[in-house]
Amino acid sequence: MVGMSVLPEDIFTVFARLGFSRYEAKAYATLCACGSLKMGELAKYSTVPQSKIYLVVEGLERKHAVVVSRIWKSTAESASFRQIVASRIKQYLRDAETVSDYVESIRNTEAFKHMHHTRRIALRSNGRFALPAQSQH
Repeated sequence: MVGMSVLPEDIFTVFARLGFSRYEAKAYATLCACGSLKMGELAKYSTVPQSKIYLVVEGLERKHAVVVSRIWKSTAESASFRQIVASRIKQYLRDAETVSDYVESIRNTEAFKHMHHTRRIALRSNGRFALPAQSQH
């Protein structure tokens, strides 16, 4: 069955929301189904190109989705999906708290008051507000 995808197309949308690329989703799902695999086997069974499998597994390792053993020949094993989701939820909540704190901190600034009254303001890449240039008459 090499070359045939066993993952339904909509599952890739779910994996994408969790920060997985299409190749990462294929590799992770294959490891969940097969257990520990050598890199060549993982490439073959997941249909991820052999030339990309190490980069894909490194990405999964950074996401704490796999554990890689580098004794003799590299093998990878999946982490618990529930653990991955729980980790993502905690990170999303931390990110939401950071954004909430930031928004709260700017509510009483002159830039925010100006935005509220004129609806003309830009958020710079450094996270600060930029007021439009005042015309000099």
